[in-house]
Amino acid sequence: MGRYRIGAPLIDLSPQPPVREAMPDRMYAVLKHRILTCILEPGWKVNEKVLADELGASRTPLREAMNRLALEGLLKLNPYKGFVVSPVTAEDIAHLSEVRRIVESETAALAARRAREEDCQRLEKLCHLRYVPGNRRTYERYLRDNTAFHIAIARCSGNRRLEQIVASVLDEMQRPLYLGLDLGIDAAEATKEHKELVDAIRAKKPARARKVMVDQLARSQKRVLNALMSAKLESQQETGRNGNPK
Repeated sequence: MGRYRIGAPLIDLSPQPPVREAMPDRMYAVLKHRILTCILEPGWKVNEKVLADELGASRTPLREAMNRLALEGLLKLNPYKGFVVSPVTAEDIAHLSEVRRIVESETAALAARRAREEDCQRLEKLCHLRYVPGNRRTYERYLRDNTAFHIAIARCSGNRRLEQIVASVLDEMQRPLYLGLDLGIDAAEATKEHKELVDAIRAKKPARARKVMVDQLARSQKRVLNALMSAKLESQQETGRNGNPK
């Protein structure tokens, strides 16, 4: 399936993949990038003809790409209605956050046991997060930097399979995290949290690293759930202003 395999993380995707890639792979990369960065918002109905014309592709490679995205749960096929972008639900966020707490807390503890000084130096370079609330062009940079940091911690564990699990879960969290940025996050505070985690790893304190990670993920889940609730309220208000039933 070319470079853009099923499960390719956001940090491996480009909104403009190389022309040399096979057409289905290019369509997959473009669509997944748009879905994960909420350019194609949850619930958006795919108009295959319009999308194929825009991307300069026939509907056959486009359909192949969409089927792959459906396997990842990012698109949903409704009988007789076509594809829609899968919604983001509170249940999704709760389940994904639970998986992150279980997996990443222990990953942080393993990193504290196994990380070398050069690993810690790399983590320090990846600590910094920055974006501009309301400027969605900066959101992707924030998400890429945050993902790179968490994957680097997993890499410190020395467990390749664990690293793949962390990357997969983070990928599924991109849309909820993106929505959370709309509420406004203190990037300086988030950077401080990352540095606190690096300090625990460098000091070889597994219990401390585990707790810091759990606390960070709890705050992240709260922000994302608040963002989802805010988005729903705005949608209901907009429906009301248009005179349609809520």
